[in-house]
Amino acid sequence: MRAATLTALLATGFVGCGCTGTKTPVATAAPAVDPRQQDIDVRKEEVMQQLATCESGSWGSHQPIYGGRGAYHGRFQFTPQTYKTYAARHDGTVLTTREAIDAAQDYDKAAKLASFMIFELGETWHWPLCSRKLGIPTKVKEINSL
Repeated sequence: MRAATLTALLATGFVGCGCTGTKTPVATAAPAVDPRQQDIDVRKEEVMQQLATCESGSWGSHQPIYGGRGAYHGRFQFTPQTYKTYAARHDGTVLTTREAIDAAQDYDKAAKLASFMIFELGETWHWPLCSRKLGIPTKVKEINSL
């Protein structure tokens, strides 16, 4: 078989089977943004940032923070046992003490857990001084009523 004929047959085979290498783009709609939910999320994140700043002097940084002579960890000053207990309540995650310490040092993970504790469970008492100073119970009621 000549090379030109072979090339033509192969090309026909690829086109016939839909293997042309070009794909028709599939239009996907962007998920609708609910302005109310977006406002709630922004307000919750503001509360988390304020709490982290009050508890440890900053939020979002990657530098480890320890308090109480090493008893408290991260921006939200979790004890390892508290982090382990509430991680299990939140999503069933079972953590070792080392994993709990590492997670408490990760701002995003710790903020997610603190947000669950505060907004879902209403347990602002884990941060007694900063909660009172920042008026967190009032903010939680306002945000949860939206």
